[in-house]
Amino acid sequence: MSRWIDEELRELVTLWPTNSAPQIAERLHRQHAAICRKAMLLGLLSPDLPKHFYVNLRKPRPRLRPKTRIMAKPPPVGDNPF
Repeated sequence: MSRWIDEELRELVTLWPTNSAPQIAERLHRQHAAICRKAMLLGLLSPDLPKHFYVNLRKPRPRLRPKTRIMAKPPPVGDNPF
């Protein structure tokens, strides 16, 4: 993972309103996800602003809790019919 240089950041901010994220990724030789993450960190992409075209952000997966079994009534201790 390489660091972003100032020129790349300036180009990202300049290209963002008129180009799609994959187009910017190809031009900057970066991954599509890296472009989207950096745009979000820079405030170019936020829930309050209108959505940029062709930005596919993943929704976080819901955490699965282990199923617990709750017995309605515990079995009797001394009354074993077997």
